[in-house]
Amino acid sequence: ATASGTIAASGTAVGTCTVTASTMEFGTLNFGSAKTATSTISPSCTLGINYTVTNSANTNTLITNGGLSSADQILFPITITSNGSGGSAGAAFTLTNAAAGYISGVGTGSASSAGLSTLTGTAASASTKTIGDYTATVTLTITY
Repeated sequence: ATASGTIAASGTAVGTCTVTASTMEFGTLNFGSAKTATSTISPSCTLGINYTVTNSANTNTLITNGGLSSADQILFPITITSNGSGGSAGAAFTLTNAAAGYISGVGTGSASSAGLSTLTGTAASASTKTIGDYTATVTLTITY
């Protein structure tokens, strides 16, 4: 005699995302006029995952000497130049403007050149600022 039975099998595929960006290099900051620089955002998500990339801050500031005085700080607002598959080109890329200032898409399983987004930063005039090397870190948040 023989009998048969079954095995129930199940599993859940979970995804992940990461985001990288190229350096926003302003070079020599101008005395008397603003200067722009761009950065390309490269999200990498598991196939089929919907993602949104936002800025974690409302202001972006280049600093020197610890940024202790206003003479050691240069603001550089960021706007979305090209938005891949979501968000609004030309929108301010800030936390408070996340309803329009975001980048979104659907994961392809790897970092893809399709749908990359470009951000443009505009550093204010350095005419009243301390001479020195200025740096900043912009924190991106990817939600999926």
